[in-house]
Amino acid sequence: MLEYLPIPAIIIGSLLYAKWKNAYLTQVMVIANFFIFIYVLALYYNDQSLFYDMRNAFTFRPARFGEIAYLPSIITSMYMHADPFHLIGNVLILYLIGLPLEERIGRKNWGIIYFVTGIAATMMFFLFHANSNSYLLGASGAIYGLGGALLILYPRDRIPMLIGPIFSSRAPVWLAVGIMFVVETFLVSMAVQDGTAHVAHVGGMFCGILLAPILVKVVKDAENSDLDIELLRKMARSDSDHLMIDKIEKETEDDVREAWLEFFFQDAARCPNCKRRLEDYRPKITCECGKTWKLRK
Repeated sequence: MLEYLPIPAIIIGSLLYAKWKNAYLTQVMVIANFFIFIYVLALYYNDQSLFYDMRNAFTFRPARFGEIAYLPSIITSMYMHADPFHLIGNVLILYLIGLPLEERIGRKNWGIIYFVTGIAATMMFFLFHANSNSYLLGASGAIYGLGGALLILYPRDRIPMLIGPIFSSRAPVWLAVGIMFVVETFLVSMAVQDGTAHVAHVGGMFCGILLAPILVKVVKDAENSDLDIELLRKMARSDSDHLMIDKIEKETEDDVREAWLEFFFQDAARCPNCKRRLEDYRPKITCECGKTWKLRK
């Protein structure tokens, strides 16, 4: 029974670590996927019967969807991969797409999009294959969800692009992600059976396109431009903190400025009076020493 604990422990532990260390979720997800793959691979070579039991427990199969004990597989299947090529392809695209988006919209919104679109992708697969015992595994549904979010929010941004052996260091999002969308939609419409859950990819991307503007709109509605930059500089500790404040001051897009503010208060900001960490800045900045400030003039 103890052999089943490492996979949920890695998933939960990675999320707690990201919160504790204010780390990028993109990077944490990449590492968690590698750790889980290495653990499952070790099981395959040491105890194949346990390996297959593990695959049955943590990988999504539509025919078992009604079983209460099996519901966590909707999440755990996003961390399972079939082979090294499947894993490397997914985490590479996750990093290329996920990191630019997380820098734009912040860790919290990124995490919501990642998990909600991953679940939506799984449910799309279930709708088309409700009685199937096929295994659905991999992070690609959530990755396509992030791609859909990036496509709808920042279509003119430029990101690295990888399509098969073709690599471009700077391609516009509308081209890099747009090609992914067109290809997957075509494959679904042609009912291509190649062992890849193309319908899940399309479901994840559509969910990202619909969900991202809702999350970002909440940020924009709460944002205005008259920040007290001098106050922020008093809360900075290092040159890198001041560089972050420079980006906050010069940024023209509200949601991007909000993402930089979130990173600043989670990682850098200190009380000018007692030097304690400051994390809460909405609706006002507060410190345990009793001091309060208004972020905006």
